[in-house]
Amino acid sequence: MFTNNPTDEGESMKKFKLIGLVLLALATLAPAQNNKVQEEIKKLEEERNRAILKGDFAAIDRMTSEDYTFVTLRGEMRTKAEIVNGFKSGSFQYQSREISDLNVRVYGDAAVVTGRSIQKGTENGKDYSGDYWFTRVYARQKGRWITVALQTTPIQKQ
Repeated sequence: MFTNNPTDEGESMKKFKLIGLVLLALATLAPAQNNKVQEEIKKLEEERNRAILKGDFAAIDRMTSEDYTFVTLRGEMRTKAEIVNGFKSGSFQYQSREISDLNVRVYGDAAVVTGRSIQKGTENGKDYSGDYWFTRVYARQKGRWITVALQTTPIQKQ
């Protein structure tokens, strides 16, 4: 309730200023946190890329959620088990793979990465070489980021 009492106005103004300072502090903290998470996710992308090149199925297994889904360049749907087993058996092999143009957007405990990959390799005897865009989704689970989904799209040569 508002009154004409100068003491009440002074207290209200102090509370208003305090709330404003708290909101300002929170607004400046959020971008810093997002930048930290964005860098962390980019490092995970680089780590995953190295694991793919080495065929390090243990690292791929550790970085991937149990309910992971992957839509490949050819429109195939793959599970975590299929991917890990492909690297474990040696039927997935990559001679080169470069990722670039990474853009990370953070939404609380979820993050979406878009990027580009140029690769040379085979999966189950099929050539998976090419240039493509990808979208990968991460979720923070038990205090760490883990990939939950991936979608890839070939870049058509014009």
